[in-house]
Amino acid sequence: MNEDSILRVEGLSTQFSTDHGLVKAVDGVSFELRRGETLGIVGESGSGKSVTNLSVLRLIQSPPGIIASGSVLFQGKDLLAASEEEVRVLRGRNISMIFQDPLTSLNPVLKVSTQIAEAIQLHHGLGRKEAKAKAVAMMKLIGIPDAERRADDYPHQFSGGMRQRVMIAMALSCDPDVLIADEPTTALDVTIQAQILELIKSMSARNKTSVILITHDLGVVAGMCDTVCVMYAGRIVERAPVDDLFEKPAHPYTQGLLDSIPRADRSGPERLYSIPGSPPNLIDMPDACPFAPRCARVMDICTKAAPPETALDEEGKRTVRCWLHSMESTNE
Repeated sequence: MNEDSILRVEGLSTQFSTDHGLVKAVDGVSFELRRGETLGIVGESGSGKSVTNLSVLRLIQSPPGIIASGSVLFQGKDLLAASEEEVRVLRGRNISMIFQDPLTSLNPVLKVSTQIAEAIQLHHGLGRKEAKAKAVAMMKLIGIPDAERRADDYPHQFSGGMRQRVMIAMALSCDPDVLIADEPTTALDVTIQAQILELIKSMSARNKTSVILITHDLGVVAGMCDTVCVMYAGRIVERAPVDDLFEKPAHPYTQGLLDSIPRADRSGPERLYSIPGSPPNLIDMPDACPFAPRCARVMDICTKAAPPETALDEEGKRTVRCWLHSMESTNE
C-alpha cells in the first residue's frame, strides 16, 4: 500500500439476490485514494457508483445484498474483515458520507441541530449543550444564515440547498479523513450547485480531507477532481488523471460520455450526441465486454471475452479495460 494512500479498494464485488437471478452490481472494482485527493467516480445510472461506496462503509442491506469478495483497506485496516462495532466507530468519525437526497436522509421529526449534534456526541463524547454549540458553529461555517435560530428548525423548514448544507455539516462535524459525496447536487439549481461544490472544495482544502465524488456530471468532475474512475456495468473501465481523461479518453464509453456534453464552442444546429442502446442487464452477464453492443469500434473478440485491465503508462496511473488497448499492448 502506498504511504500516501489513505483508502485502497481491491477486487470489490457486491451482489444482490432477486427473483430473476443474481445481480452483480459491483464486479471486481479496485481503486486507491490518496491523502487530500479528490477522486471522481462517473457513469450512467445503474453503473454501480453508489453501491461501490455503500459497500466501502458496509451499508449494504443484507439480505438481499452481500459483499461477495474483495478488501477495503482504510489506513491499512481491512474494513470488510473488521467487526461491526469497529466499522460503526469509523463511520462518521473517520469516513463520512453525504447521501443523494437530503430530505429522505434527514429525520423529519428531529431538529437539524439535534441530528448534527448526535454524531458529535457519539464520536467526541461531548455533552448535549456542548454538542449543540458545535452543531451551531458548523451551521455557521457551512453558510446557513441566522444559525442560532435555524438550529431549532426541522428539515421541512429548509430549502433544498440548505438541507444539503445541513448534510454537509453532519458529514464534516467530526473532521473525517475521507468524505464520500454521493451526487451532492442532484435536483439543485446551478447557482446552489456551484455554492455546494465550492463549499465541499474549500472544506476539503481546509481540513485536508480526501474526497470521493460520485456524479454523472463530467462538468463537475472537470472542476473538482484530481483523478477519475469511469464505471460501466459494475466495473471500472477507465481510470486516469482528470486532465488526461478529458484530453485523450481511452475507452469508447468515456469518449461517448464526453461527446454527450453540450459545448459552447460548437456552432450551428447540431444534434447532441447520445450513446446508442441501453446499459446491459446485470443478471447473468456474458463473459464479454459489456459495452460491446453499444460500441462503434466493436471487434469480434469483444463479443467473446472480457478485456483485461491494461496500464497505459509506466506508473499505472492510467488504466483501461478495452481490447483496443489490450491488443496494442500485446503487439508491442
